Amino acid sequence: MRGTLRRARRKAGAIGRRLFESPEQAAWRRAWHRAETTPRFTPGRITMMEYDLQYSDLLSFCPQWQDIFVRRALDFTTAAPRPRILDCGANVGVASLFFRRRYADAHITAFEADPALFALLDANLNANGAASVERRNVAVWTSDGSLTFRSEGSDSGMIESLPGAVDGRTIVVPSLRLRDVIAAESAVDLLKLDIEGAEDAVLADCEPVLDRVRAMVMDLHEFDPSARQAPRVLDRLTRAGFTYAIDEFVPLTWREPTADAGSPFPGKALAWAMTVRAWRPVG
Repeated sequence: MRGTLRRARRKAGAIGRRLFESPEQAAWRRAWHRAETTPRFTPGRITMMEYDLQYSDLLSFCPQWQDIFVRRALDFTTAAPRPRILDCGANVGVASLFFRRRYADAHITAFEADPALFALLDANLNANGAASVERRNVAVWTSDGSLTFRSEGSDSGMIESLPGAVDGRTIVVPSLRLRDVIAAESAVDLLKLDIEGAEDAVLADCEPVLDRVRAMVMDLHEFDPSARQAPRVLDRLTRAGFTYAIDEFVPLTWREPTADAGSPFPGKALAWAMTVRAWRPVG
C-alpha cells in the first residue's frame, strides 16, 4: 500500500511540475526533445519563448539555455543603474540576451573568437532586441595580435596552444588583451569568463587591474592533469581581494585524458570544468 502511495505521489509531482513549469523550462524541454533527433553540428533556428535564435549545434545549445535561463547560473545583483558587463566567450549570444533581459540598461560587450559563431551571435542580438550590445569578433588573451584557434563547431573551440585543444578546423583569429579592456573602465560590474582553458593565463595578465572588477562568473576548465590551473586561479582571486564560491563541478568524461588502467581508479575523468563566482565584499 505504501509503495502504491509513493508511486502516486511521484506521478502527481511529475504532472504538477509539467503543469506549472516556467516558460524557460518549457522552452528547454521542447528544444531538448528536438535535439535528441537532430544530428550534431547541424545549424538551425529555433523559437525559445519570445526569442528567435540561430544555433550551430542544438545539442550544445540546449545546455546553454538550461544553465543560463532555467538555472540562472549567470544571475547576479548590482546596485549600478547601468551595469558594465563583459561577456567573454559569448558563443551564439544566449548569455548576452539574458543579461539584457535582467538589466535592460546594461552596457554589455560580447567577445567571441570563432567567426562562424560570431555571425550567429550577431544575428541573434540584432533579431532579439539587443542590437545595442557591443560585440567583438576576437579571442580575449594576454596580447593584441592574432593567434591560432581550433574551431570545434559548438561550444568547445579554444586556443590551439593551450592543453586539451579540441579536434576541429584550425583558423587564425584576432586576439585582444583583456587587461587593456578592463583598464579602460572605471568599474566592471560583471566579468563573465568562458574561455576554454585560457583562464589562468588571462587572469595572470589582468591581475594588476582586477581591482576594477566587482564580480566575476567563470567556467574554470582543467584539461591538463600535470599542470592544474585551479590552485593558481583561486590564489590569484584571493590576492585580488575576492571572496569566491565554487559549484557546478562537471567531469568531462568524453574528453581525454582519463585515468589509465593501472591506476586505482581506471577510467576516471581527468578533465573537468567548474563554476567559480567571485565578488568583492561590501563595506
